[in-house]
Amino acid sequence: MTLDNIIIIGGGISGVAAALALKQQQRKVSIYELRDGPSTIGGALNLTPNALRYLDAWNVLPKLLPRACSVGSFELFNMIDGTKTAEMSLGNVAKFGYEVMRILRKDLLDALLETLEEQGTSVEYGKAVSQIQEIDGGVRAVFKDGTRVDAHLLLGCDGIHSRTRMGFVEPDRRPIYTKIAVVLGLVDSSSLTSPIHFRDTAFNMSQNGSLIASYFSPDRRQIFLGALMQTEEEKDRDGWRVRGADQDRLRAELKDRFQDVKIPCLLEMIGNVKELSLYPVHKLTGGGEWSKGSVMLLGDAAHAVSLLKPPGPPAPRPPMMPPQGESVGYALEDVALFAELLRGCNDPSQLSQLFQRYEELRRPRIDAALKETEFRWASSTRDVGWVQFKIQQWVMPWFLWFTHNKKEEDFASDVQVELPTSGREYAYCYRILKERLAENRN
Repeated sequence: MTLDNIIIIGGGISGVAAALALKQQQRKVSIYELRDGPSTIGGALNLTPNALRYLDAWNVLPKLLPRACSVGSFELFNMIDGTKTAEMSLGNVAKFGYEVMRILRKDLLDALLETLEEQGTSVEYGKAVSQIQEIDGGVRAVFKDGTRVDAHLLLGCDGIHSRTRMGFVEPDRRPIYTKIAVVLGLVDSSSLTSPIHFRDTAFNMSQNGSLIASYFSPDRRQIFLGALMQTEEEKDRDGWRVRGADQDRLRAELKDRFQDVKIPCLLEMIGNVKELSLYPVHKLTGGGEWSKGSVMLLGDAAHAVSLLKPPGPPAPRPPMMPPQGESVGYALEDVALFAELLRGCNDPSQLSQLFQRYEELRRPRIDAALKETEFRWASSTRDVGWVQFKIQQWVMPWFLWFTHNKKEEDFASDVQVELPTSGREYAYCYRILKERLAENRN
């Protein structure tokens, strides 16, 4: 029996990326999405050099270039007095091989889907999983429309609200609301009369939350605006939908929260932003199960790095850089590492050992990112007092200086190249051993 039939649950960024990586190994891949068409939640995100390295390997990069904006630096501002408090340089193509780019999540997903379709594979939409079953030699996905699909391997790439995780791998591990919500919108830069205070991307901090403002279009005419703020939870999804649909209320809330801003163009952006979207931010507890039987979770379904919280109370630490949509980058790393480990595996009976090796290699990186990003969210999104805000503003430049080398190491990393020899060979070492034993018997 050869491992040539793989199911992917989730037609978002990580699911389509996984399909592209596995199709390069000539695997038979089927991908299913519960929604009726392409859909992704969120605004613009940073694609770091290591993320672009994987997208280039999967032949997606040429489709991204006409849709993305180069980001050479990331600036932090104090909205209360209008001063710049810190800056991080991001651009070094000679060193990393790729620059940092900002792109809308929708445009990234579209580029991935176009590449997948060129390879003769399409996402099957409107396919909601109702049950996942272990069967002899593999796994079965049962969908609500009655369809049953059998495979040797199932990858759960269906996000933080993963039905694969909650319905099969670990039912008790459910998303937790962080009491943080994000309000997103797009602004036409030509509508602004005040000077724009940043070059590429600005994170603007106040005592009442933060505003991200960033160019994302190649012509730099479009600006992504995102407000991160402490928000009480609605009772259910319908409550969030009703609140998000009330554009006047959202705009008034932004104006009230940031009324003391001393950066004129930000006030204009709030007034001129196009249709606003509201998203509650959820997290997963740290650790957890990533696999069961012939099923493996990848991306936010497993760890949701940007929104994670480690078990137990956090230890006191200085404020971290604000969240920058890094969960997508970690999801792409998940895909790249898992695909590389799977490259030499053609026997479904080896999957449990492969899963174990994947987690041995991946969990330390995710655990470290988990701890860092939790403090980023805690320090940059919640309402704070005047003293704590002043401390944050004082510490931030020192923190950027202290973490500069680590950030460059991350940009230069490539999990496919850095994979230890033992890990690279792990998936197929049993086959080699069996062959040698057979030769000795003969």
